[in-house]
Amino acid sequence: MDLRKLVSLCLFLMAIVSAACAAINNIIDGFQKNPSITSLHIRSDIRFRFATTTVYSSIANADIADHETTFDVTLPDAAYITNFTLEIGGVVYPGVVKEREAAKSQYDKAKKKGQTAGHISTNKPRDTNRFKVSVNVAAQAKIKFTLTYNELLQRRRGSYDHTIYIRPRQIVNDFRVEVYIQESRQITYLRVPPLRDDVLINYNSIEQNRIAEVSRPSSTSAHILYEPSAHEQSLVSQQGLSGLFVVEYDVDRRLDAGDVLVVNGYFVHFFAPYGLERMRRRILFILDTSGSMVGMKMKQMQAAMTEILDDLHEGDKFNIIEFDGDIQKWQDGMSAVPVTQESIASAKQYVKNLVADGWTNIDGAVMQGIEDVLDDSSDDSVPIVIFLTDGEPTAGETNVNKILANIKARNTDGVPLFSLSFGEGADFDFLKRLSLQNNGFARKIYEASDADIQLTGFYDEVSSVLVSNVTFRYLDDTVIKNTISNVIFPNYFAGSELVVTGQLMDTAMTDIPVSIFGESSNGLLELRSSGSAILNDVDVTSFEGDSQPNVNFTDIAEKIWAYVTIKQLLDDRLRETNQTIRDEIKERATELALKYNFVTPLTSMVVTKPEQETMVDPDEDEKTNKSAWHSGSSPGQALIGKSPSFVDSDPHFIVHVKGLDTSVCFDIMGQPGDRLNLVSDDVSGISVTATIISNKDTPRSRRKRKEGSNDQGKETLKTYIGEIQIEGLKTRLSFTPTNWTMDGQLYKWRSSEALKSHRTKVVTDGTGQQIAIIFPNKVLLLVIRHMRTKSQLRMGKVPFLGFYIVEEKGFSWHTHGILGQLLHRRISLKKTKKIDGKTRGKLLVRGNTKKTRKLTASLGTRLNLATNRDTPCWMVQRNGKKLLDGNYKDYLVRNKNSTVTTKRKGRRKRIMKSVGGSK
Repeated sequence: MDLRKLVSLCLFLMAIVSAACAAINNIIDGFQKNPSITSLHIRSDIRFRFATTTVYSSIANADIADHETTFDVTLPDAAYITNFTLEIGGVVYPGVVKEREAAKSQYDKAKKKGQTAGHISTNKPRDTNRFKVSVNVAAQAKIKFTLTYNELLQRRRGSYDHTIYIRPRQIVNDFRVEVYIQESRQITYLRVPPLRDDVLINYNSIEQNRIAEVSRPSSTSAHILYEPSAHEQSLVSQQGLSGLFVVEYDVDRRLDAGDVLVVNGYFVHFFAPYGLERMRRRILFILDTSGSMVGMKMKQMQAAMTEILDDLHEGDKFNIIEFDGDIQKWQDGMSAVPVTQESIASAKQYVKNLVADGWTNIDGAVMQGIEDVLDDSSDDSVPIVIFLTDGEPTAGETNVNKILANIKARNTDGVPLFSLSFGEGADFDFLKRLSLQNNGFARKIYEASDADIQLTGFYDEVSSVLVSNVTFRYLDDTVIKNTISNVIFPNYFAGSELVVTGQLMDTAMTDIPVSIFGESSNGLLELRSSGSAILNDVDVTSFEGDSQPNVNFTDIAEKIWAYVTIKQLLDDRLRETNQTIRDEIKERATELALKYNFVTPLTSMVVTKPEQETMVDPDEDEKTNKSAWHSGSSPGQALIGKSPSFVDSDPHFIVHVKGLDTSVCFDIMGQPGDRLNLVSDDVSGISVTATIISNKDTPRSRRKRKEGSNDQGKETLKTYIGEIQIEGLKTRLSFTPTNWTMDGQLYKWRSSEALKSHRTKVVTDGTGQQIAIIFPNKVLLLVIRHMRTKSQLRMGKVPFLGFYIVEEKGFSWHTHGILGQLLHRRISLKKTKKIDGKTRGKLLVRGNTKKTRKLTASLGTRLNLATNRDTPCWMVQRNGKKLLDGNYKDYLVRNKNSTVTTKRKGRRKRIMKSVGGSK
């Protein structure tokens, strides 16, 4: 074969190989599929301005390899994430809020091991309205993703705007957005504009969303449904919907002291009076004209200032300071000039002639502005300083902390300073601290075609002062002073709302006299309320067809209190210059965030599916069983982690209550055959009962008891939970250590099941140790089986059950029973002392009880069989006397087939509890 033929043959073979490789790659690409969203439901429940929004997303990975899916979840700037869960194989893995670094470390560790994991943290410390959620989806796996966040809606320019950011990046066949609104007053304005982006120039103030369906069950409520079909989504984009779904609304306003929401020992006061005239203003504009403002930013600022100057009225005063490396004033030698046609025309021409050049002398410009405003304080006009910059203090100009200290020291009258951070180059953190230290706030202005609209919109928010120096006064014997939020506000602006919240001295209190003082255009303003506006028994609308309420009315006031308190602590930390005090504020804010499960700039949330651990049935191998228990593998850890709540022999309970860092435990000295009312809720319809059993009386057990007893006359057989019955929402469940039934159908513990009865899910783990019961109204219960070894059975020891309340949000205010009544009980530790080497404490029991009770408890420990760890607790003697309402016999269910009913014994407080047994 000659050389030319050889070359041709080689080229031919190379072409075949190349084509084959390309074909193989195409085949591989065909098999590789990214996870896809099979359903996306977003639901918002707005109760008295407080919004609870939950995103439900089902994701399927059809590929043969693991894939990580990253969600960029955009939230309102003021929102806090409160829940993040993964449901994998029918088992729910809840997220845990931790300090930021600890959460990220746990997620990274789980991901390296190849476990399915999810992690939430703020993308940047200053950009708290964007959250990154990363989920590693196993091959051929399906997961359900649930994200919940809270937001107290802010009233701006006359309405509340509730915004839901939609961006699934694909067409979703099962897509739905629902918004439920319940208010205290008549809803007088309600609008749902079309889906849009965040560029205000594209905003249409008249057009309605044609796909959204709006219904009004009552004058104080509304329901919005947005459910575009796959075809309607494709008309927008083949990549699916992307934009802002906004609901705008407002309520009836009057010239009064506002509304006070009182629930369960907490109050929230909303103040937004109507009918007041705008006060005269003394406005100083401080404008950055440094070199970085050249081009479009300068043109947009000039356009916005022209429109703003047209808004000034006769009786107002104003001036303009421009600064780069130097400082110049429009009217030099004067602090402010009266508004006239001539002064407005002159100011417009001055703004039109501004040129961008030079450096950024922030310190000098703001100091000059504050001095000018303070020098002209002879009349009763309201001073306002509006400061705009696109940069940061010039390098070498001076230390940033020094600038803040200089301005704060000079602003002796506390003149409000509002800062506008224009573009990415501005130091927003610095401007935020600057404004907070001077009775104002900062706002970002984004570089876009609508920047001038953003500027004028901000001016509209802060320019019309209706009341200045607003002060709220509550009687000293009604509120706990160190729990109340800010009660002094420099200004109340038209179209806004002031909110004060705190805790009450008496949880049964329903009347809160309040006085509000301030200065208005007509002089001193005083508004009083004797309690007639108190909302302690609001008629909450039941929405037709709504089977899954997303929020519990009894928790609203407390949740708002925690939310507002954390927000104010974060602001206080920015204001504070002493590092020790800043650290203390950070610690308190972090503590509250962890307590109420809020993801804030100081915390993150992580959820991890634990590694599979081999659990051995004790009946098969006693030695293996012992090693499994002592190695730390224990039932229930996947769902309840380090929960300190359980029931031990006789049986005794441990309850983690709100108000105490340490759990409370108590014994119930039951008799075999007793059927106990653990939980009964007539509202949700869920009830739980437990039947007591005892060890068997064998010759060997009698001998062992005698050997371990100094007083044979008091020999007793240990008792346990032998049967648990759960009923609710048309589902009836019964559990024994041998088997369990659902609606009469018999099942074995060892089987792995994911069953459904009506809308209730029942999931078994396949190990024969735990079963989760998931009700659709945010109630998650767990039953754990504790088996015995062969030698233990010969001793007469019997298998037994444990019962856990993992999530109790769906239980109503009226819940009772041994555990149910403690869901809303508050216990505080008043004092402790050492007696005979033991720590004893005085506990104060409040909340859902007819009267406040005091009791004595001793500090000890109990073994938590769910986590195989000792749990410290305050031990309450004599069947939980004074801790529980009534006595032990009040919780006996006489007829095994009877429905559990109970009288309402008071108000509820949220905790997590469990029932279990001892070996």
